[in-house]
Amino acid sequence: MNSKFLVPVFISFLFFSCSKDDTSDLGQYSKGVFVVNQGVFQSGTGTITFHNYKDTIKNVFEKENPGQVLGNIAQSMIAHDNKYFIAVNNANKIAVCDGTTFKSQGEIKGISLPRYFAASSTKLYVSAWGADFKSGNVYEINPKTLSITATIKTGGAPESMLISGDKLYVTISTVTEKSKSIAIIDIKTNTITQRLDISDNPTHIVSDKNGAIWILCGGNSDWANPALSTDGALVRLVNDKVEKSFKLNNDVNGLAIDKNKDRLFFLMAGKVFAHDITDQTFEKESVYDGSFYAIGYHHTKGRLYLADAGNFQSDGTVTHIDPISKATGRYTAGIIPGFFYFAE
Repeated sequence: MNSKFLVPVFISFLFFSCSKDDTSDLGQYSKGVFVVNQGVFQSGTGTITFHNYKDTIKNVFEKENPGQVLGNIAQSMIAHDNKYFIAVNNANKIAVCDGTTFKSQGEIKGISLPRYFAASSTKLYVSAWGADFKSGNVYEINPKTLSITATIKTGGAPESMLISGDKLYVTISTVTEKSKSIAIIDIKTNTITQRLDISDNPTHIVSDKNGAIWILCGGNSDWANPALSTDGALVRLVNDKVEKSFKLNNDVNGLAIDKNKDRLFFLMAGKVFAHDITDQTFEKESVYDGSFYAIGYHHTKGRLYLADAGNFQSDGTVTHIDPISKATGRYTAGIIPGFFYFAE
C-alpha cells in the first residue's frame, strides 16, 4: 500500500552519465542494483529494474519469465539462499526468483500485505500488515521449501525490520491505528520478548558500527486538521533502551547508513539530510536538494541512491551520488521506484 505524497523534484546539481566502472553480462543478476518499482496503485503491476553499473535493464522479471507479471504492488526484495524474494503487497504473495538468472522459482502465498524482509545466515523473515492493516504478523520463511514455518503476531502494521545478534527488531507503523512501538523478537524461539514505545509512527531501522539501533519515526499526520499532526523523530537505542531522540519534521521518510556505518541519511522537507552517529544534537545538515520517494546506500560502491517517482503514473528516475566527489549519475527506472536492493 502506498501512503506517501511528494512534491515535484528540483535538483540543483549537474547530472553526468552513469559510470562504467564495472560490467556484468546481461542475464546475470548476482551483482548490481535492483530497483523495486511499485507500479500504478491498484491498476498496474510492479516491476524490477536492474543496473549492472554499465547497462540498465527494465522489467527484469517479465524479461526472464515471459508471460508472467509480478503483480500489484511490488514493495521490497532481498537475496537469501541463492534466491531473490520479492514482496508483492496488494497481490498478497512473495515472488521467488533464482539468484543468478532471475527465473521464477515459485511463489509463497497466504501472506496478507507483505512489506519488508530481514535475514541472517540461517533465518528469513517478512513483515505483513494483515488485511485490516492492524492485525499484523511477522512470518519466518523456509527458503528451500518456500513455506511459512512460523507466524509471530505483532499486531499493528509491522514495517521495516533488523536482525542484530539473536534479536529481530520490528517497527510497528501507523496505518489505521496510531503506533509508537517496536517489537523485539528472540529469533531462537520466535517469541516477542519486549515492546518499546519510542515515538509516533516508527518506519525505518538500521544499526551503526557500534551496535546502536537507529529508528526513524515519521510522526502521525492529521490531514483534516494539520495542527494535530505530530513530529517525526530519529531515535537511538543502546542495549534496548532509548538513549537519544532527535526531533524531526512530520514528513521525514527513508533511512540509510553509509559504508562506514557512522553517518545516516534520510529525506525531509524536500532535502536529503545527514546525521553523524556521534552528534548530540541534530544539526539540520542538508547534503542534497530534491524531494525523493526512496533512499538507499550502496556500501561497496560508496554511493547514495535516490528515487524520484515523478508523477506516479509514468517511469521514475534513479540518481546515484558519490558523497565525497559529488559525482552523479542518473537512469530511468519503472513506475514509482520505491525500494533499492544492492546485490554486492
